[in-house]
Amino acid sequence: MSSDVSDRSENTVEVYDSTTITLHWVIAILVTIRFLIGRTTNFLPRGSLRVDIWSVHVVFGFAFASAVVLEMLWRATRSRRLAPLDRGLIHLTAVAMHRLLDLLLLIMVALGITDVFAHGFPLFNLWHFPKFGGDEFLRSVNALHGFLANIIVAVALLHSVAALFHHHVIKDGVLRRMWPTITGR
Repeated sequence: MSSDVSDRSENTVEVYDSTTITLHWVIAILVTIRFLIGRTTNFLPRGSLRVDIWSVHVVFGFAFASAVVLEMLWRATRSRRLAPLDRGLIHLTAVAMHRLLDLLLLIMVALGITDVFAHGFPLFNLWHFPKFGGDEFLRSVNALHGFLANIIVAVALLHSVAALFHHHVIKDGVLRRMWPTITGR
């Protein structure tokens, strides 16, 4: 371990601004909730409860889309820039992982919105989105949406394991940079 990492104490680690931290954790929570809804709701019998739970999934999907776009815009324009704690292979891997997550999240936003319109989704059985495309289009978009959800969760879990590895093994303060109890200064 380099001397600059070992000399750093947990109290001297710079943190991201509160907006970046909030958007990061909102996206993480929405990914988790939406994945759980997406993987369990079809076990319910068809009917209004199932439509309502799928409607929550859709509403949270639009919140997710907003948070993803906002987070990327914020990060590109206003977010606090922190120097990497490591400039070697770990840093390059982290950057690649974050860019992969960005790409996957943007594709998920596009697929999710397309899926809503491919279904002509009945939001809480009060309003129907206009339906576009036929049944084959619906099946292919829905399958891609579900497949990408699995990939995002796998990459997000790997991201979480890496953060915990940094926290418990390397002890370099990476997790503290994005921890929500730390207020950005």
